[in-house]
Amino acid sequence: MADPYRVAVIGSTGQGNYGHGLDTAFQDVDRARLVAVADRDAAGRRKAAQRMRVNRTYADYRMMLRTEKPDIVCVGPRWLTHRAEMVIAAAEMGCHIYCEKPFAADLEQADRMADAVRKAGVKLAMAHQWRAMPPVQKAIRDIRSGRFGRLLRIRVRPKDDRRGGGEELLLHGTHLFDMMLAITGDPQWVSGHIQSGGRDVNVTDRREASEPIGPVAGDSIDAMYGFQSGVRGFFVSTAGLSVDKQRKFDNLYGVFVECERACIQLRQPGDMFVYEAPRVLADADDLKWTKVWIEDWHFTREHKPRSIRRLWLQLGNKQLASDLIDAIQRDRTPLSGLQRAVTVTEMVQGVYRSHFDDGRRITIPLAQRRHPLVDPAGGGGKSG
Repeated sequence: MADPYRVAVIGSTGQGNYGHGLDTAFQDVDRARLVAVADRDAAGRRKAAQRMRVNRTYADYRMMLRTEKPDIVCVGPRWLTHRAEMVIAAAEMGCHIYCEKPFAADLEQADRMADAVRKAGVKLAMAHQWRAMPPVQKAIRDIRSGRFGRLLRIRVRPKDDRRGGGEELLLHGTHLFDMMLAITGDPQWVSGHIQSGGRDVNVTDRREASEPIGPVAGDSIDAMYGFQSGVRGFFVSTAGLSVDKQRKFDNLYGVFVECERACIQLRQPGDMFVYEAPRVLADADDLKWTKVWIEDWHFTREHKPRSIRRLWLQLGNKQLASDLIDAIQRDRTPLSGLQRAVTVTEMVQGVYRSHFDDGRRITIPLAQRRHPLVDPAGGGGKSG
């Protein structure tokens, strides 16, 4: 049996920590062994080492990379303050990378990381745990195969809590756009409209998000994307719709797909529901949403319900960790690989570029790589 892949973790306690469970993503994964952790915070470093069951710890992640020479590095912090430096350092050491989302604050950083990863010839996988869920993978296969007829539209919505609008466009848009791309391929153009307090956003509305993930603006966003074969994708977000504890729902997060013969909805923690009409009809009593059950995902071997809502991040990380190892061994692209991470960043930044260009269609990839909140007049892709 071949030696397991040696996995090291970069974290940053108090500055993005270890993302959504990336410190233990490779724990108990076949063909992988956790070996070390780096964290500038001594107390956080000790706790992470205990969770990971490792005894080799470092205050400096660069020293860890030079000393341990791991095969795979988990870049864990949610904050994007040092994301580019961490990814580039790992790539230059020849390490494959499992990366917390979002990938980058802007396309300039995304390009720097992408260039380093491609030059090193290593794999990068994004921690888009939803993408790995078996019900989600089944939905993607069924839609792409034409089981529900021709694909028409994809509508995605983030949680729409206090972060709705610009922050959610980047924070949870990364998951939702990754889903769009998995279902229908790369976008050709984007058109966006951003408001704050009911008025159109201008560059002076630029602000920092609740965590350092780059500049954001607006509390309400409507964006449309054009894909091949006339398919349209929509991202809609409005802040504050999921904050009232008296509501009968906790968030609006999900993917809604319209096909010729059915609607498909994906909801947390990645469950698939099917409605046998191209739109929901309130007066059609014979039509109901049907949940798609997957035996070895929703149930234990004893056919008892699994606590998916409690375990979904852990299970999703394990699925993606195994997928990255398989991608390395087979020299293929991971489920949510490098080019998809760059394209997602294009989809986010393109909304701002279109908004500052009076909502015109902006071609993707974007010609202008500077963030529009930094350079609103820099010009985008050609208007379509």
